[in-house]
Amino acid sequence: MAFTTSFSSASREQRWVHQISKKFIREVTIDISEENPICIFTVPKSVTIFKPEAYLPQVIALGPYHHMTPNLYNMERYKIASAKSFFSQTHPHLENIKFRELLIRKIKELDPIVRGCYHSYLDLNDKTLSWIMAIDGLFLLNILHDHFVCNLEDNKMANGSILSRDVMLLENQIPFVILKEISRTLKYNSSKENDDEAVLFSMMEHFCHANSPLKLASISSYHGHAGSHLHLLDLMYHLIVHNGISDTQRSTTPDDEKVEKQEDSEETEVIEEDMNSICDNIGVITTIAMKFGIARKILKPFQVIQEIPWDKILTVSGLQTVNDPGQHEGPLVQEIKIPSVTSLHYYAGIEIRSTSGGIRDISFVEDEVTLYLPVITLDVNSEVILRNLVAYETAMNFSHSSQTISSFVDLISGIIDTDEDAKLLKQKGIIKGHLTNTQIAEMFNGMNKATRNSGCKTVASINKYYKKRFVVKIFKFIKKRFFSLWKVVARFFTILLLLLLVMHSFCVFYGCNKLFGGSS
Repeated sequence: MAFTTSFSSASREQRWVHQISKKFIREVTIDISEENPICIFTVPKSVTIFKPEAYLPQVIALGPYHHMTPNLYNMERYKIASAKSFFSQTHPHLENIKFRELLIRKIKELDPIVRGCYHSYLDLNDKTLSWIMAIDGLFLLNILHDHFVCNLEDNKMANGSILSRDVMLLENQIPFVILKEISRTLKYNSSKENDDEAVLFSMMEHFCHANSPLKLASISSYHGHAGSHLHLLDLMYHLIVHNGISDTQRSTTPDDEKVEKQEDSEETEVIEEDMNSICDNIGVITTIAMKFGIARKILKPFQVIQEIPWDKILTVSGLQTVNDPGQHEGPLVQEIKIPSVTSLHYYAGIEIRSTSGGIRDISFVEDEVTLYLPVITLDVNSEVILRNLVAYETAMNFSHSSQTISSFVDLISGIIDTDEDAKLLKQKGIIKGHLTNTQIAEMFNGMNKATRNSGCKTVASINKYYKKRFVVKIFKFIKKRFFSLWKVVARFFTILLLLLLVMHSFCVFYGCNKLFGGSS
């Protein structure tokens, strides 16, 4: 067998060896660097499959991941014009050639560090990546600067804008090392390096406060600084999780509570859902009977019997299951097992109150029969920001405490099932913003469970208390002891009604008195 190769010439083969060896050395350099860990990830399909558009930029691509996306590349001229304008404002006396000397050269020196920040391999040469980072970094700084110096009410980049949405995407992040280098190069605020970094941190912090759905930690209470953060989304994440009480005041859920919570998942379902299902079945049967009564005057007996919807009758009687091809299209969203907020409030008597702190202050105080939740302000971008924060937390494998953003989102998604749940949380001052109750319910019902075991102590405590309530015990007792018997009775009467309908059709057309020997 002849040996075949994809190289058409020796020079091409040598060029390939040169490129591969250069990339190999670069990757080794990146791997041994621990000061700048991987922090900008491509969101896996297992996460994006539930709502892929929530993780993709709609208008602006920042960084190399989506730089060449066709529908976003149309905005490249806008980015360049904005970046050039911002550069000219800080250096009005410099020409374009100075831009290359001052910025591109310095960013190119950071090439191994920049590549080390990205999870996926960047198949770009040093020059191309440097220009992308320079333009996108200047553009992002321009947004942060305008947002910082302008009045928030008059600022076009205020929270709720499409640009603010795209800026907070995980795949759209610009490493802080780039923003710091550009800020240091421009020196538009001070000649001192520390002052430039402090101003940059203030702009980033101001932008996070304006766009975060949750309250953030204040700078005075949070000891982080700009240099310790990896990018804008990372800063927002840490300001959220550090707002509230310390980790030492929280404890993880014991194993027995986790097991008990899992056992309660089926028992705490309200019996009303099953009763409503039975009522719906009876309604279907009644409709069938009405249709039969009209049809018997027109059609022949066998035609009437043929038109009876046997599939529906067998389905509502429990003798047959229907596989609706359009009912389960796509992945099914899973939620933690916890009663809805209306069930907690009206059935178990649990009061819902807001806390002035953050997600660390979530707690259920059994002595007060009160669930404390942080205030969450929702707008058109809140779902996207929350999803990307959860994706970032999962990718970085953060474990600050049992109260993480993933646990918070899982909790809110678990207790909001309907519009009434959203309405109640609005009335209690937990949810603020201009979204309707339906929009809020749809938002959280579409979020898949992020935590693996939902081992939140608050969730376990709520489920344990809910189980002990007298009203809930009655519902569970009825469901466990009598509802199985009720299903059997319902199926029996369904079949009996069906037989009576068939017998009635024959009696109308052939006469039951003649068939059974009675007088006409």
